[in-house]
Amino acid sequence: MFPFKSEPPSLVVSNLAKATAHPAVDEVWAVASEEGGAARDVATMSREVAAAQGKPIEVIPQERVGKLRPGKGDAMNTAIARAAEQGRDRVHFYDADITNFGPSWIEGAEAAADRGFGVVRHRFPRASTDAMITWFITKPALARLFPGTFLPRLDQPLGGEVLLVREAVESLAGSEFVRDRSDWGIDTVITYATSLMGLGLYEHHVGDGKRHALYGSLDELRDMLVECLDAARSLAGRPGPGSDARHGSDPPTPVPDDVKSTVAFDLEATKNLLDGPWGEEEANLADLIPGAMGGLLRARAEAGPSFMDAGLWYEVHGFLLDNFTLADHASESLAFRLWLTRVLAYTTNQARWGFEPAIAYLESTIDDYERRSASSPSRPAPAPRS
Repeated sequence: MFPFKSEPPSLVVSNLAKATAHPAVDEVWAVASEEGGAARDVATMSREVAAAQGKPIEVIPQERVGKLRPGKGDAMNTAIARAAEQGRDRVHFYDADITNFGPSWIEGAEAAADRGFGVVRHRFPRASTDAMITWFITKPALARLFPGTFLPRLDQPLGGEVLLVREAVESLAGSEFVRDRSDWGIDTVITYATSLMGLGLYEHHVGDGKRHALYGSLDELRDMLVECLDAARSLAGRPGPGSDARHGSDPPTPVPDDVKSTVAFDLEATKNLLDGPWGEEEANLADLIPGAMGGLLRARAEAGPSFMDAGLWYEVHGFLLDNFTLADHASESLAFRLWLTRVLAYTTNQARWGFEPAIAYLESTIDDYERRSASSPSRPAPAPRS
């Protein structure tokens, strides 16, 4: 299953063709988020591929399933519901924008499923300035909320590349918590929900990395940022996987040189995003942040982002988990501003050390957050959404 929206139709169909050609695959679905040109082009081009391969490829309209902004979550849940209804034994999910997708992705997932793992996630090396939502929102949340479990150790908790066996698909299809998540937060809630299933979770390593289009200004990730933050917040107060949960992973392999040298976003264009004025409601919210009281935070921000180190971000991140409100303009603006400040502080400092030291720094930060959370009182459940 491949969700798609604005990816080049030729790339989508290339990935559909590679999946169809694999002997383990019986059928391929492409879930289209919108009707019109891209969906029509993919459907037309894929008919020729299906005829040549002798296997069906279906372009399926995305259904309105969830309760939040219609997005990737609705696409995933459209396929999950359909697969559960049809009793599919194994379902692979892949993002449609992967430029190096090939049979090894399918084979690695199938091999782990053959060994008895009911959930197989793909892990892969990423540039030291890529995955900034993963490193500064999702991984810290998993470290704070579920210390001592395998959740903080998952390499790609926001990865959309996963294999699910029938029992996992049926469980997700029956989960209101998962179905409601219609936006970018779907990967977070699927990661969490599958960790509790007792089916075993394995991480298959893709040594070449996941190649896909990167970003200009990080303003492109604004919706993803606030929706992933809200999804992380929704996990507060929920139980984590037990100490006996089965988790395995392929060993890492040497990181390709071009991954090490990649710059994942336009630094100068992103710096300009912090120049906008503070709104009154946004500033009032900032006054509530422990360790970065309103005026001091704004004064420091005007001097540059470097003040937002890992220690301060621990306090700010905790504030966001407790107080963020999705679809509230001031709350979203403040969360985006604070996250950008943290990303730029890291990018202009630790990321300049080189790939290995930068990744080691990020990993050690998550370790520290996990230790701090494990030794602190339990976090309260988040305040209800307005």
